[in-house]
Amino acid sequence: MVTKVHRDALRSDIASVKDLLDRVGDRDILSRVSLRKRLTALEAQLASIEGEPATAADVALIFDGGPVRGSSAIDAEFAGRALQDYQELVTKQVAATDFGGLAERGRIQRQAQDTARMNVTALVHGSFGFVLQEDRADEPQFFPSATKSAVEEVSSLLADVASANPDAFQARVQEVDTRIFQTLRRFVTVLHNAAATLRIAEQDREVRLDQASLRRAYERLRDTEVVEVDETIVGELLGLVPIQRRFELRNHEDGEIIQGRVSPNLSADYLERLEREEIVPGRAWRATIRTKKVDQPDRRHSTITRTLIDLIQI
Repeated sequence: MVTKVHRDALRSDIASVKDLLDRVGDRDILSRVSLRKRLTALEAQLASIEGEPATAADVALIFDGGPVRGSSAIDAEFAGRALQDYQELVTKQVAATDFGGLAERGRIQRQAQDTARMNVTALVHGSFGFVLQEDRADEPQFFPSATKSAVEEVSSLLADVASANPDAFQARVQEVDTRIFQTLRRFVTVLHNAAATLRIAEQDREVRLDQASLRRAYERLRDTEVVEVDETIVGELLGLVPIQRRFELRNHEDGEIIQGRVSPNLSADYLERLEREEIVPGRAWRATIRTKKVDQPDRRHSTITRTLIDLIQI
């Protein structure tokens, strides 16, 4: 368990032992020796943790409120549903970012599911929580794993939808995949209906969702509708800028200029194909474009964005 909760607990223990040392008299030699050994062990443990490379997903979900009984028990049905929804959020984020995106419907790729699989490795008391670590976390990795990046993104997503700043929510909902949005709404609803609170502790940061922020997130997600539709359009590619992730396409059918974002995977693929001179602006292409409509909570405003998912030369 290498989360911020663990680090903070060690720092708290070190501070307590130092305080005891200050209060123990010089005549109580045995107590001082024992405390010194304890302090040395704690400081060594903290130093070893601080020096560990943080490349694997390691996160603590700490619940409080309605489902928690004191500091040693939690409602089993609530815990099961919350953990399942959180795992699904991480899995969908991995699929969306690292495995070509999420299809409009259907099963998530098996490889994405295997990559995102997490295990409960410890419990957290004081409220009641679970430490989750990605499967095969003990395998050496030189860079942050896809699951670690997904966990960080899910934490940021939850923080934004619950933020007191409505602009943070509006900006986030424009970008989030519809299937991730649906799971997010279900996860927040489970927390809200159970009158729970949640702390998400990663290795170096912590996101706190109290009942007020969860109520805000619940109402926003409840009152927002997100609909995505994939369509195939034949047209002339006027431009594609992979670094800025923007495209322009003239629809052959009606001459409309369609603009929008380019999916991350297509951006990378485009750069490789551009080097081989396989993509040239001005040619006719069959484009798969995902149109996303977001009806805002006020029910008076809607936004439409388009994302280029695929290109096939005609």
